[in-house]
Amino acid sequence: MNWEALSTTVLPLLGVLLGTGGTLLGQHLATRVDRRRLEHDQLVAMRTERKAAILSFLDAAQRIEMILDRRAESKDSPSEADAQEGLHQLWLAKKSVELVCSPELAQSVHDYTYALHIGLRKPDLITDPSVKRQARYLMMESARRDLGVAGRPLRREIPPVPRSGGD
Repeated sequence: MNWEALSTTVLPLLGVLLGTGGTLLGQHLATRVDRRRLEHDQLVAMRTERKAAILSFLDAAQRIEMILDRRAESKDSPSEADAQEGLHQLWLAKKSVELVCSPELAQSVHDYTYALHIGLRKPDLITDPSVKRQARYLMMESARRDLGVAGRPLRREIPPVPRSGGD
């Protein structure tokens, strides 16, 4: 067999093999990129859903905090209907967080909700006013972790102001 006869048979076959291999490799790479893009889009959608649930909860919790603050300052007592509606919104928003967020955040949100509920409905049972603040702090730190916020926990107390030497 001479080289000329062999080259007319083998070279086209090699071209077909190289073309097929290139096509398969290209499809594999494109599929891998599409899969990564889909995973990224799903993560973004999940974070957006979690963030919306957390913000909805914070909105409802802030309404109850405002009612408690008004009551503590003895400005005016909220109507029973306002308090009842606020609590309803708070517990509903809590359930949304439980559906889409981590178990750790769901538990922190439950603890904070319970602290607000007791503060509004049974203020005479509150022996330590820092319980609500601590529950809020733990909930916020859990929310930050759920949303992927990295870094140290936020400082919640105001540091003392340094005095100047002339005082």
